[in-house]
Amino acid sequence: MTTAPAKVRSVTGDAARLPSDFNGYILIPLSEFGQSLDSPDLDSWFEGFAERNKDSVGDFEITEQGELKIMPPTGFPGEWYEVELVAGVVMWSHDFGGRAGGPTARFWLTDGSLRGPDAYWFSWERWNALPTESRTPPFARFTPDFVAEIISPSNRGPELVDKVRRYLEGGARLIWVIHPTNRTVTIYRPDAEPEMLQDPETLDGGDVLPGFVFDVRERIFDNVP
Repeated sequence: MTTAPAKVRSVTGDAARLPSDFNGYILIPLSEFGQSLDSPDLDSWFEGFAERNKDSVGDFEITEQGELKIMPPTGFPGEWYEVELVAGVVMWSHDFGGRAGGPTARFWLTDGSLRGPDAYWFSWERWNALPTESRTPPFARFTPDFVAEIISPSNRGPELVDKVRRYLEGGARLIWVIHPTNRTVTIYRPDAEPEMLQDPETLDGGDVLPGFVFDVRERIFDNVP
């Protein structure tokens, strides 16, 4: 689960393949697919590309520089961690309301990038206040109230910091960045300094996720291989 350097290679066409030594991510200019951040059909193209390649590679995002980012499959133990966290937030939302989900969702952020947090939740109040064009499927132009990222090999430090900043600019009110190997959690809130917790037993959702408590030590830290 340590940070790996990015591997940038040129790939053309709609069938992506990962090299056998792949442990970072690949960046491909959208122009190689006849697309750009301003393309009117970018949403449908991206959805189709991801669907056609879902069995051969991992996950996809679009960067603010107009590049397709291809990441390796999560695998284990990363998938275990995501499932534990997403399941907890989803179960909490059944009682509290709003909508929660996991890493397959994508959101257009304020910098023009299309990103997917490992877990998220948003209130219906904020969702219903969006203009229709911002919540038209398949990808909302919107940042959830709560997002969480679990550090993996494709998460580079500077990029992750910038991603957190964009979440905050877009209206996120609570962000957890969980580092399983280091057993740390960094908590971000608007207009506040980041708070780093070393080996916490639980994480409290505070006033954003009232009543939600996640057993991060039991569910994640104690399950690092």
